[in-house]
Amino acid sequence: MAAAVATQEVFAHTDALVETWDVGADIAEGTLVKQGSRYGIVLTNSPGQTGKDTLTYGPYSISRTKVAGVGNDSASAISANAAGVALDGTWEFGAITGVTTGTAQGTVIYADSTNALTTTATGNTQVGVVNYPATYVKAAAKAPVKIGA
Repeated sequence: MAAAVATQEVFAHTDALVETWDVGADIAEGTLVKQGSRYGIVLTNSPGQTGKDTLTYGPYSISRTKVAGVGNDSASAISANAAGVALDGTWEFGAITGVTTGTAQGTVIYADSTNALTTTATGNTQVGVVNYPATYVKAAAKAPVKIGA
């Protein structure tokens, strides 16, 4: 399984906690990344990202053109693959192994060696916890995850 990509930000991240990281490859916004023992969410596409993608908001799907991360290629103190990374906030992910409609608030979510998300602790690293809004509609494999919790 590939690295997890958030489909939307559920509860806002803190701007003061955003850091610029060398993400190591051309990577799309919303991708879960790891630096040392910390996880974060890439806020902008890295410079090589172009093309189209589709976002889903409830019952609606919206197609859009991907835009390379403006200014990221000028982050010469970091690298040509620099991007802003949010170290907190709650982000919805749609491919979490082990999440069901019965998954409880506060359930710990882990990442495996490929940054795919799971509820299995063995051999994996904690990323955050499930953090449902009051009116969230639960679905299998999908949940909002509070990063860094």
